[in-house]
Amino acid sequence: MNKLLPTLILSLCCSALVHAQSASPQVIASGGAYISSASGSISYTVGEAVTPTLAGGGHILTQGFQQPNDILIGLLDIEKEASGSFSVYPVPATDKLWFGYEFPAGGQVKVDLYNTLGQKLDFTLSEAYESGKVVHSFDCTPYAAGQYVLSVTITAADNSLKTLSKQFLIIN
Repeated sequence: MNKLLPTLILSLCCSALVHAQSASPQVIASGGAYISSASGSISYTVGEAVTPTLAGGGHILTQGFQQPNDILIGLLDIEKEASGSFSVYPVPATDKLWFGYEFPAGGQVKVDLYNTLGQKLDFTLSEAYESGKVVHSFDCTPYAAGQYVLSVTITAADNSLKTLSKQFLIIN
């Protein structure tokens, strides 16, 4: 009995260690991105230094949480609310930001950019909207680091107005 108890404890610990190694890769971060070009790729998460991602032979090596197949998950999962939904990703943004919206009815959509003083900046998008999720990219490179607000206004067929706004941060 004296030899059986340590053997039992050792086998339980070993089985726990083997099971612990079967974790699937997941992103556990509030924001980040994976950027790829002909010259290479970079992945980062908020609060983490930017590190290169190496790929070859079907394997990907990256430091930190971000994985290359998690690019727009925040916008693809926009939940439709009664008044409509508007989402901005990633926050903070470096060179590119994505924004998306979905409304219960069609109409004319106008998206404007404001600084924190409430001054309207030189970005405006205006388009007809019928239904479904719509996602657009926004080039952040012309703008200085700081806080900004994207505001989307939909004018419905009955001329009613609905406005939703999201604040985001640009870091350079």
